[in-house]
Amino acid sequence: MKMLFIEFNIDSTIGINQGLISLSSVLKANDVDVDLLLISDFVDTPFNLDHIKEHILKTKPDIIGISLIETQLKFVKLFCEDAKNYFNGKIICGGPYASMAPDDTINMKGVDVVCIGEGEEALVSLLSDINKTDINNLWFKCGGSIIKNKLKPFRDIKNLPPPDYELYNLNTLIPLKNNQLEVMAGRGCMYKCTYCINTPYIDRYKKDCSGLKTKEYVRFLDVDTTINNIKQLKNRYNFKELAFIDDSFLTYHNFLDEFCYKYKKEIGLPFVCNANPLSLTDDKAKKLKDAGCDTIRFGIESGNERIRREILCRPMNNGVIINVFNITKRYNIKTSSYNMIGLPTETKEEVLDTLKLNAIIRPNFIKLMTFYPFKNTPIYDTCNDMGLINVRKKESLNNYNTTSCLKFVKEHIMFLEDVQLNFEKYINDYMTNSKYKYNKYANVSLAKLEIEK
Repeated sequence: MKMLFIEFNIDSTIGINQGLISLSSVLKANDVDVDLLLISDFVDTPFNLDHIKEHILKTKPDIIGISLIETQLKFVKLFCEDAKNYFNGKIICGGPYASMAPDDTINMKGVDVVCIGEGEEALVSLLSDINKTDINNLWFKCGGSIIKNKLKPFRDIKNLPPPDYELYNLNTLIPLKNNQLEVMAGRGCMYKCTYCINTPYIDRYKKDCSGLKTKEYVRFLDVDTTINNIKQLKNRYNFKELAFIDDSFLTYHNFLDEFCYKYKKEIGLPFVCNANPLSLTDDKAKKLKDAGCDTIRFGIESGNERIRREILCRPMNNGVIINVFNITKRYNIKTSSYNMIGLPTETKEEVLDTLKLNAIIRPNFIKLMTFYPFKNTPIYDTCNDMGLINVRKKESLNNYNTTSCLKFVKEHIMFLEDVQLNFEKYINDYMTNSKYKYNKYANVSLAKLEIEK
């Protein structure tokens, strides 16, 4: 049997789909032939239906699999509808959008199967018997009816084979990522941010899996497996830095101490990781720096405490965030801050609060995104209840870097677009303002350090 994955990544940041490389490794271990067609402007394969058709007719897959994110939905719909004119096999959609909106996905023209949640075991079962329809985690379109199978509890990821990085052309991809390779040490996130799929995703599992607990969703590999996987990658590919893209790397409490010791000893490359500001302590920062941590990426999201508390379910005050950035400065760890503007109920002044906070914390890198309501997340429901979503505009967006799809007044939309386009100027203006030259939440010595800088 042959499986072709098609990844649609148009007008969007390129990266390695960790779900696909896990699926590929499991399928190959079960003697399935696996191929990937990456549709991306970054690798000179722009969206072209004739080009995709040519590849499919040449490779002759039995099943086509698509990892579907909502901002790529319109391209996937066009492909699936066109593919049924020449492809007689099954098309299966999985990924974030399929898990959050399975009814919408299974009813798309050309889609035969939907994978909800994790799909390693489900795909192996499907590829072993293409006509089977009683497979956990899969929905099937059968004539005029839909078969909705229940979810199976989360599996132990320690029993999975190493991810199949050979699925991608890393000789092309790594240079595009500044010689950085993305890896993961686990799955899941303990936080309940309203803009993320985590809470409804876990709730869907709990509905089908009696007695399942949220903590069973957050899983991580043992340190030796993680280190050995990285060693194999280091011997095979030419990269200069690793990026752990786990949602919040520092929540793996029983993992960090041993990892830092063995990573420094056996890998010795600089690395980047993601963290919630609440998860970093002075002791962790010291260990991370000693192990080779070069940069920590923090989700700030909003610089306004009301927005974080009432809209995003991230109840932390600005003092906590500022203190965490002071800790990273103490150990000379670079930082990235991830931010959103254009949130529901957010005022102009609250947008500016996000820029002001960044002027105070002074990260090395700043990522500013315009809020996009992913379907059936808690914040999507809030926006929908308020009648804020401009559906047509939302469907036209390919990324989060241009404009808002919420029904704000014209003046506010223009303001958000200006901030998105010129946020560096806004922040630089605040940084030259004496009010933001010192850190009012830090102790005296750190405050003086900020003034000197």
